[in-house]
Amino acid sequence: MPSDTPTINERTATRLILIGICLAALAVLIWRVSDILVVAFGGVVLAAMLRALAMPLARRTGWRDRWCVLAVVAALFIVFCALGWLFGQQATSQAHELGQQLPAAVRKVIGVVQQHSAGKRIVTSIRESLGSSKTLANVGVAAGAVASAAIDLILVIFLSIYFAIDPELYRNGVLRLLPPPHRRRVGRALDDAGQALQRWLLGQVIAMATVGTLVGIGLALVGVPLAFALGVVAALLEFVPVVGPILFSIPGLLLAFAKGPETVLYALMVYLVVQQVEGNVIIPLLQRWAAELPPVVGLLAIVAVGLLLGLPGVVFATPMAVVVMRLVQHLYVEDTLENGRAQAEPNSRAMAK
Repeated sequence: MPSDTPTINERTATRLILIGICLAALAVLIWRVSDILVVAFGGVVLAAMLRALAMPLARRTGWRDRWCVLAVVAALFIVFCALGWLFGQQATSQAHELGQQLPAAVRKVIGVVQQHSAGKRIVTSIRESLGSSKTLANVGVAAGAVASAAIDLILVIFLSIYFAIDPELYRNGVLRLLPPPHRRRVGRALDDAGQALQRWLLGQVIAMATVGTLVGIGLALVGVPLAFALGVVAALLEFVPVVGPILFSIPGLLLAFAKGPETVLYALMVYLVVQQVEGNVIIPLLQRWAAELPPVVGLLAIVAVGLLLGLPGVVFATPMAVVVMRLVQHLYVEDTLENGRAQAEPNSRAMAK
């Protein structure tokens, strides 16, 4: 008589089906709560930066970690207020002027493109697609997006302060969700991932400041208007590797085009030189002590996280990749692949004897 007990193959197939269902449910859950995940990870990233600045102060003064974090937050607030007082009027005026000059530069570029038949067809098709949309609805959506981004930024700031003041509370809370035999190993992986994230962030801040300064000075020397604002834009977009350097060159080239083809050539040379310095000098020097992330991995992370979490996910795609690479290295490569190989080699040597 056939037995009612499931065979090993049936149990394996059932287990695989259940795992697939759980993974699909997890993917749907991540997609549904993507906004919360992005805000939470943004708080983690900023908290890592605050901890990186606070720990040297704690070692030198002997203060408790939380007081050092609060001192760093107060110091950063004072620095930003001082920068706003010194450069706020210039930045505001240049930002306003940039918003006025960019549309005029775009219209001039469109006028040149329309002189050719192929360019004219492209411009006509773009205008028809844009004209079919509802302008007022788009304005409302844009205003809602700006308000939502402002609220998310405030949440990220407060979350980062809470995370930075007592990170052990949240780290231990995550570890308690795991079986006890795995907690120590996962804890070491999380600690190493946090240190890698701190090093990457500090390196990225240095790269942002350097690139923004070089772009601003270079564009000012070749006569591109609003060089200060363009330098700030370049510094901010440098946070997104691979894609950021392409994006921050667009407004500068558009403004240079409004002044003439010779200025465009000079501005293009400035951006190319800055990108070469960044790729061949700044990034290699920083990666000697910061977390190294291969460019292909960074680009794939931007595409994958952007598709899953949208535009806010693109901003934090690279630090996510840094953390995930460290976790995979510890929890899979070292503990599973290399550990298994290390155990297999003594057995093979014993059998050879």
